Amino acid sequence: MAEVRRWLTTSEVDHALRSEPLLRSAFFFLMTPGELAGHLGREAAFFRARAARCRALADAKDRGEFGYSPLTQSLRVALEASLRVDEALAGWAEWAKTVPPATAEHVKAE
Repeated sequence: MAEVRRWLTTSEVDHALRSEPLLRSAFFFLMTPGELAGHLGREAAFFRARAARCRALADAKDRGEFGYSPLTQSLRVALEASLRVDEALAGWAEWAKTVPPATAEHVKAE
């Protein structure tokens, strides 16, 4: 516990986020619009489903099903972050289906 407290209070936070779905987006131009639409649909569905699972856990926590210990309260905060990120990524995938390179217009312009 002492080492975890030291890590929390004395070391700098590494803010690097590593996300393969977002890395792949830099190369979406290599996919056909149909391939990309399918990919983005699957991504949106994945993130919506994971957000729903997080929401179910969060709701159970909020009802007191896991108690109110300091640990469960902290885990609830972490769960909310995951839920919000997944909701945002689902929305991003839906949005990405509406803009080039997912739309066919970019193919005509080349």
